[in-house]
Formats: sequence, C-alpha cells, structure tokens
Amino acid sequence: MQKANIIFFYGPPATAKSYVAQQVAKQTGYVYFNLDEFYVKVKAQTEIEKLNKLMQVFQAEPKNYVVDGFLDKKAQAVVFFEHYQKPRYIVYFQSSKDEVEQNIRILSTEEQKKCRFQRFSNFLQNRDELLAYLKKFQFFVTVDAVQKGLSNNFQQSSDLIIQSIMNILKPKVLVALTYNNEELAEVYLNKVETELGFKHLHLETLCEEELAKGTPQGKQMGAFLNSGQVVPPQMQIELLRKYLYNDPQQNKFILTSFPEKYQEFRTFEDKLFPITGLINFLKEGKTVSFSAKINPVLHYSAEGKNLIIQNEDLGPFQSYLTKRVKFGIVIGPVMSGKTTFAKYISQKFGFNLIEWGETAIAQLKEKLSTVPGEQIEELTLPMIIKYYKDLFSNVTNEKYVFDGFPPGCEKPEQILQFLNLGQASWVLNIGIDQTNQWIRYKIKSEMDVAAEMTDDDKEKMITNAKAHEEILKQVQVYVQQQPDCKLFKQDTNYSLEQNFKSIDQIFGKRVYLASILTNLDSDIYEALKLIYINIAAKYKMAFVDVEQLIAKNFEKLSNDYEMRWTKQNCKNPSNFTPETIMKLVKQYIDDLPIQSRDVLLWGYISADQQGDKQQQEQIFPRATDELMMVEKSLGQIKVLYAITEQPLNSEINDPEWVLEKPEVPPPKQEGDGGDEEPKDGGNADGEENVPKFNIYNYQWTKSEVPKNMAQIFMKVKQPNPVQLEVSDYSFKLIYDNFDELFQSIQENNNHTYFAQIQLQQPIMD
Repeated sequence: MQKANIIFFYGPPATAKSYVAQQVAKQTGYVYFNLDEFYVKVKAQTEIEKLNKLMQVFQAEPKNYVVDGFLDKKAQAVVFFEHYQKPRYIVYFQSSKDEVEQNIRILSTEEQKKCRFQRFSNFLQNRDELLAYLKKFQFFVTVDAVQKGLSNNFQQSSDLIIQSIMNILKPKVLVALTYNNEELAEVYLNKVETELGFKHLHLETLCEEELAKGTPQGKQMGAFLNSGQVVPPQMQIELLRKYLYNDPQQNKFILTSFPEKYQEFRTFEDKLFPITGLINFLKEGKTVSFSAKINPVLHYSAEGKNLIIQNEDLGPFQSYLTKRVKFGIVIGPVMSGKTTFAKYISQKFGFNLIEWGETAIAQLKEKLSTVPGEQIEELTLPMIIKYYKDLFSNVTNEKYVFDGFPPGCEKPEQILQFLNLGQASWVLNIGIDQTNQWIRYKIKSEMDVAAEMTDDDKEKMITNAKAHEEILKQVQVYVQQQPDCKLFKQDTNYSLEQNFKSIDQIFGKRVYLASILTNLDSDIYEALKLIYINIAAKYKMAFVDVEQLIAKNFEKLSNDYEMRWTKQNCKNPSNFTPETIMKLVKQYIDDLPIQSRDVLLWGYISADQQGDKQQQEQIFPRATDELMMVEKSLGQIKVLYAITEQPLNSEINDPEWVLEKPEVPPPKQEGDGGDEEPKDGGNADGEENVPKFNIYNYQWTKSEVPKNMAQIFMKVKQPNPVQLEVSDYSFKLIYDNFDELFQSIQENNNHTYFAQIQLQQPIMD
C-alpha cells in the first residue's frame, strides 16, 4: 500500500513556521497542509479524534505533504509512528522563550497575541517529553528559528530558515556535458545508473513526454515550439522540479541535454539549488578549451566542481560525491627514518597520525574492549582492519597518515586488504643505502660507528630489507590498479633539512599569485579574471578569488577581527592580517570537492594595491608578511604575477652606508686595573674560538624607502623574470605564455617566476 511522504514542521508560534512551510511546499511541489485548519475543518477536538482524522486523510490521499504543525503530545506521536508510518522529516524550529515572546508581541495583532500566548503555553507544557522522544530518530532535524532576529528582519531571517531546510531536502544533481565524448558518456552514465543508483533525466525527452501527455504544462511548451521558439528555461526548471522532489527514495540524478549557456545554469540554481557538480566527458589527452566568455565549464572549474571523466573508471565519480577519508602510508626499512617523516607530515600538513608503538597498541586494545578501562588480551590484524574500516566509513573529509603497516601485515593479500580500508591516496617509500642504514643502527644501539656489526645484526638488517622489498612490490601492484593513488619515493641519504624540503615539495601546494597593483575598471577586472579562470581550468588548479571569499565571509571576519579604520574597499585583503586571510583561504581550499596540488590566488598579494590610503596605512600589512604566510600556510610560490600600468621597480638600489671606524685606544698596561681582556681565541663569556662581532667587518646600506612586493620577491626567491605588455585585445597572451611557465615547473619543481604584466592602451572603449 502506498503511503504519504510527510514532512512535519514543529515548533512554537511566531517563528515563521507557516510562511516557511508554504515556501518549502512551493519549491518542492508538495501539498501544503495546515494542521490547525484541518482540525477545524473536520471538527476534531479530542486527541484521539485528531489522530484518527489525520491518519485517515493521509491513507486516503497518499501524496507528498509539508505539514504546518505536529502532534501535541508524545503519546500521539508514538501511535502515529507505530501504527501508521514514520515521516520523512520532522523539522523543529528552535527558539528561546524570550525570543518567541518578543516575536509574538511585535509580529502579532492585538487579536492574535492572546491566542498565540495561549498556544505557546500549551506548547511548553508538552515540549520536553515530546522532544526527548523525537530526538531518538534520524528523521528529526533542527533549524535555528532565531537567525538575525526574526522580529527585526522577518524576510531575511525566514529566507535563511528556508535555505537551511532546502539544503536538507535537496537531491544530488549533476549535469553531464556529453558532446565531447558521447560514446564514453553513454557507457559511463549507464554504469552510474545501474551500479550507483542515480536516475538519468534527459531533459529533451522529458519535454517530449510532457507534450505527448497533453498536460497544461505540455501545451504551454508546445505553444513555444510551434511558434519556432525554444522552451524557456523557467518552464524546463518547473518540469524538472516534479521529478527531482517527487520520490523521496530517489534523490540522486544526472541531467543531460541541459541548456549549455552559463545564464541558464544560473537560472536553475536561483530557482532551485546549486548543482552538485558538472561532469565533463573528454577524450584522453584533451583539456578544457579556452573561452573568451564565462561558460558553465569555467564557472564550475573555478568552484572546484568540474569533474573531468576520460575513461570508464567510476572511482573519481565516487570520490567526488562522498568526500571519503584520504589516507597515506609511510613505508621503509628499519632505520630509514619513516617514523620521523610520518610525524613531520602529520604536523606540517594536518594529517592525523596513526602509529604502531606499544602505547598506541595498548590504546587500541582498550578501545576494542567491552569493559571500560580494560584491554583485550590479543589484538589481531583482522581486528585492526575492521576497526579502521569502521572508523573511515563514519568520518568524511579527514586525512590520516600511517607510520608503516600494522604488526602482522606482511602477506600480499593482507597488504592489499589494508590499503583498501577506504582508498589509499598515496604511499611514501623511504629509501636508504646500506652504509647509512648500518651507521644509524650503530648510533641508535650506542655502538662505536667504526665498530664492525655482528653477523646476527647484519642478518637482521638484510632480512628486514628483503621484507620491505616484498611490501613495496604489493604496493606497486595496488598503485597500478588505482589511478588515484600515488607512489612517492624519498631518498634519505641526505641531511634532514634537505629531506624535509623534499617532503614539502611532495605534499605542499604549488601556489600561483595574481596581484593587481593598479585601479582597474570593472570590465577590465572581469576580463583579466576570466583569463586566470581559463588558466586554472586548463591546468586543473584550485581557483580562489580572495576578495570575493572575504565578501562571502565578511560578517564572520568583521566579528572575529576588529578591522582598522581605512578608506580602502572594506573587502580588500589588506584590511586583515595575513594570518586571517590564509586561514580563510586554506579552509576554502580544503572544502573544495575536487582537490588540486596547484592553487591560483586571484587578487593577492594585496599589500601594494593602489587606493586612497592614509599615511599610516602604507606599511600595513607588509608584502613580506603576506608572501611568508602564503608559503607557510599553503606551499611554495611558483609564479607571482604583478598586474600594473607602469613599469615596476624590482631591483633594490639602496645607497651604501659607510661607517667611520673610530680610533682604537692603546692597549692597557699591566697594573692598570679593571677587568682583564679575554685572551686570544676566547670571548668575555668564556667561549673559546669564537671571534668577536665587529660591525666594521660588514658592508651596510641605507634604506628609508619601504620595499615593494616585487623587490622582496626578487631578493628572497631569486625567480626568473618575465615581462609581458598586453592590452585588452591581447589578454590571451597571458594565457598562452603560462603554458611555457607551467611546463618548466613540471620539469623542474625548483623553478620560480616573477611575471610583470604591464597593461597598455587601448583598454576597452
């Protein structure tokens, strides 16, 4: 028997419940059902009458309902859930007693006040017992009914409540662009439907079916088609709305033959909700093409939502949707330093560290024990695998690093089973030559480095090395089968500092900065921004518009950080500390659906941006601080673009400062008294063989002028300089030139560039 699909709205009066319910019903196409009006209509007065009448109407007309109101008491809810059905959701409007009473006084007429205060009193009498019961169920969700203060900002606050509810109800919807590889798209979408439970909606087919049915909506579409016009996007969206919300059991969709213009995507998102992502089917070796206008591919690439598919593997699609746990493993023979590197990766790049030492094993034994405070007797490999498999299935968007494989994980099938806890993202193999390995063993064993190792010790080391080689073979098999897993090799025969720099290059981001050092008209600004969006899309970079990011988070930022008084645009990054900006940027990058090693920051560095500044603002913040925080928070800066109208001085030519050396007093004679001078080879602190600092042994320069970003970057990073002169008719030169820079960086990760983009006339009429 078909049952109704019900969403109850429960909460105190004067919390915008009815208005929100009506709007949610309108957006989902559900039937709006006012519970109080229904009780009056059917003349239900007792609790039993109300409950019976309600179940009868839902049984007689099993539709999709948004119910404005809920049962008064726990006993009614128990009967409804156990003898009829459980709802899809119960949305509870949470608000404080003071806030509700204030809303009643301000938002009610004199006639409504008495009634609403009485209803609120009845609500409070039954609320605690009913809430305690409802909170046991997963379908119970809470929304903040206070928001910005409903009584003062009704429309804005109620819109925020609607948005939070629609975020709960909205299905996953991806739009597939199939025209670049239709053969692959057909096979892939069929697999997505059959294996992953998505429903494929071909919009053109849906319109044809609606026409054939002769529905009022179909007739409207036919009128446009018969007159030689296309069906308006708004009409197509209303048709989609019926399919997207109709079946609560089906909440995953792929749309094809969707309008391909950017504005039509915007209309869809304005009227419904942001799409989950774009699936772009390309042939092997192809990349995103350059476009002189913003289009869906560029727009969603900039948002990290353009999923490129070039083969039949469903792995990237599943990873995109689930935000599964990402983990890696550091492996290596004994004395290779793998524990040191695992700890460094954890601390520097925010991975949760999992070790296999005695303390960690004891903690795991205690976690797996059913008796609090006690440990299980034996910890087996299957138990370890099950524990972490369960852990990874219950958390998302977290990063873990394992210090090697767990004890007992040696056989090929065990290694592969452990790597499949979720899906390993990387494996770091630590390499060390035998000589250095044996030296480290002697040092750790407190042996004389020059002493010979015993045969037993040599045998242990050789056996361990062979065991590691077998593990590495299985890892290589896994990596060949999993294209999303990377195998890195780190040679640890060098200094620790050099090794850490190599690790930074593997796990750190490669950062590309586009700093605007001149005032630009909005058209020029957007045209230049589009060039860099094209660059980010082609090379699969994370694109961050820093000023736009500040604007989206401005309320939180202005509360957390007291802004300085300024005449600058309040969303300008220079109004905030570099630490604040980088924290915001890093969070944004970490939350992107598609992760990339390369990050392009548009509108940053900000310290040298032109504007109406006060004198005291000239040094806040310093470009040095911004550059340093970028590398500390994200990774090495590979290219710094400086967009200017005038040539930018990147050299430091401070005048020499010559110090006049004072006359040296004659040495003291014996018996003159006073403190004795330190003897040769020592100093006053008793340190031997440390020469005394002498200011006159160094060359000095005078500087009364603050250094600009270019001067600092050229001095510290010593990059390769690039000079481009462009006008609005030749902006694409920036895009074309970047290919050469990127290929150079790919070939040698140590390459860095400073590119000055000088804007020439004519600049857009």
